[in-house]
Amino acid sequence: MKNAKRLFSRARRGHTRYSRCAFTLIELLVVIAIIAILAAMLLPSLSKARQKAAQAACTSNLKQLGLGMQMYLDDNGSIFPACASRSIYGFHTEDWIYWRVAPGYPSVQQSPITLGLGRINTNMFRCPMDRDDSERISQTGLVGSDPGPYLYSYTIPSHGLTAAGESAGLTSIVDGQGLHPYKISSVQGPAHKILCEEEQTSYNRNESWDGQGTIINDGRMVVRGNPPYYDGDSITIRHNQKGNACFVDGHAESLRALPYTRSDSWQLADPTGQYWYYLDHNNAP
Repeated sequence: MKNAKRLFSRARRGHTRYSRCAFTLIELLVVIAIIAILAAMLLPSLSKARQKAAQAACTSNLKQLGLGMQMYLDDNGSIFPACASRSIYGFHTEDWIYWRVAPGYPSVQQSPITLGLGRINTNMFRCPMDRDDSERISQTGLVGSDPGPYLYSYTIPSHGLTAAGESAGLTSIVDGQGLHPYKISSVQGPAHKILCEEEQTSYNRNESWDGQGTIINDGRMVVRGNPPYYDGDSITIRHNQKGNACFVDGHAESLRALPYTRSDSWQLADPTGQYWYYLDHNNAP
C-alpha cells in the first residue's frame, strides 16, 4: 500500500513538472506573432543588403572589364576593339566581346578584352540583378540561334562611321572595307566618357526609366532620337533607379536617369563625337 502511494505521488509530481513546461495555445500564438513581426521588420533590410551586394558585384565586373580594356589597348597600339554589333557590322574577331552562343563562334571567355585577365568566369559579363531574359529572347530569338539573344549585361558606346569613313568612337569599326580604328588618344575627357555600361533588358518599371529605347541586343550601345522622343539604347535603372558604368579613366560609378531633354543627361551625345557620354555638362573638359 505504501509503495502504491509513493508511485502515485511521483506520478503527480511528474505531471506537475510537465504541465509547468508546456505552452498553452495562446502562448504559442503570441510567439508565432512575434516571430512574424520580427521577420517583417528584417526582410526589407535583408533585401536591401542583397541588392547592395549585387550592385557592388556589378561595379566590380565593370572595373574588371575596364582593366581588361586597358590591357588590350596596351597590347594593340592603343586601338580600341570593334563594337560587337548584331547585324549592322556583324561578327568580327576584333570585337570586344564574343557574345554569340550559336555553334561555330568562339566562347565569351575568349573575348579579346579578357586575354590579359587570365582565367575568367562568364559571370563577369553579367550583372547579378540582370535576371530576366524573356524580353530579349522574345525580340531576338531563342538561345543557340544565330545570332540569337545577347545574354550579357554590358555594352560599349559606339557612334559608327563618320561621313569621311572614320570611326567616331568609342570602339573601332570593322566592315567590308576593313578596320576603321579608334585610338585612345582621340578620347577627350576620359573621366567623363563612359567606356562600358549596363543596358535595360525590359520596359519594366524597375528596369527602364521611361519605357522608351531598345532592349539590349548586342555589345554595342547606340544613342539616337530627337528630344523628347528616344529610340536608342538606354542604361538600366535596376540599382535603386540607377545604372552602373565604367569610365575611360578606369573609375566606376552609378548613374541616375535624367530627362532626355536636359543638357547634362547621359543620353545626350556631343555632336562633335568627342565626349560621347558625360555626367556633368558644365564640367566636361
